[in-house]
Amino acid sequence: MRKLALDLGSKSCGFAITDYFEIIPSGLENFIYNEGQFNEVLNRIEYYLNQYKNEIDGLVIGYPLKISGEKSQTTLMVESFIELIKTKFNLPIVLINEQYSTKRAQETLMSAGLNNKKRKQFKDKLAAVFILQDYLDYYKK
Repeated sequence: MRKLALDLGSKSCGFAITDYFEIIPSGLENFIYNEGQFNEVLNRIEYYLNQYKNEIDGLVIGYPLKISGEKSQTTLMVESFIELIKTKFNLPIVLINEQYSTKRAQETLMSAGLNNKKRKQFKDKLAAVFILQDYLDYYKK
């Protein structure tokens, strides 16, 4: 079965998915939505659930904590979003500390020589891949 990963921001959400055997994560897209309109993201999750039929058996969501371990405004936004997910989908949710996932994505894209416009286009999707890889490294040892 597959896992679908999300790197949620206030205006964009990166999506990634594992292969059927949960070995390799692949980026799907940087989904841009109207700020705070989380129903658009829920609809996109539904799109992927339909596209992959009944192969997705769980969500992996980046959980942003401060270095101190405290919650930030973004953490609270993600928590609110998770409550919305629970009302619409009956899927297990795993939270992965996403600390530095976006920074890692930006550094990777910079080292690949992409300009700022291209980096912005791919960073959330790549951050979702890193979140999913962290999940696989931890849970699929």
